[in-house]
Amino acid sequence: MRTPLITLLFLVLIACNDPNARNEKRQTPLILAAEAGDLAQVVELIEEGADIHARDLCLWTPLLKAAVKGHNDVAEVLLQHGADADDQDQGLYSAVMLAAGNNHAEMVALLLHHGAGIDLADATLGWTALIWAAKEGHTAALETLLAHGADITLKDINGNTALIWAVRNGHLEVVRRLLGAGARVEESDREGDSTLAIASRQKNDPMFQLLLDALTGSSK
Repeated sequence: MRTPLITLLFLVLIACNDPNARNEKRQTPLILAAEAGDLAQVVELIEEGADIHARDLCLWTPLLKAAVKGHNDVAEVLLQHGADADDQDQGLYSAVMLAAGNNHAEMVALLLHHGAGIDLADATLGWTALIWAAKEGHTAALETLLAHGADITLKDINGNTALIWAVRNGHLEVVRRLLGAGARVEESDREGDSTLAIASRQKNDPMFQLLLDALTGSSK
């Protein structure tokens, strides 16, 4: 039984034998199938000549839809058939960013295996995949990114590193892992706000102590 996310329009497009037809949002059947995680339909559409690189009104490709939803098997097929692992939408949000921001660690690893850039940043806020994962407290995606060499020193447009975002949002375990990977407690944002100052202002004692221990070299 086909998933409800595949709309009547999708079925009409297939019935018309046009794998590259588009609806009012410029979505093709392949974009819709990838978003729904319908592997069988994705394979069928590709065999029928569907455009792997098709983009909708927001410049989302089938791969971007699969990445944000965590449909690993769909993404693998798309990549094997020539999808660009560095696909980005109109805001320059990449497939890796979208996967990391939703804690799809396996998807992150898959994309990186296929050559995706690990340190790309979006056009609006300057967030990298690592910053996204740290900001949201996604330890699985974060660990995958760190294991593949993500740059912990990169800052967004406001001077926030992944560590600063993790401290700001109270993600203690993420902070612990970033510190273990070499993130510097002394980092501060564009306004000069340091990680220790943020933790102190928020009265987050466990966070403050963790940062202080890292700063002083304590083994606690």
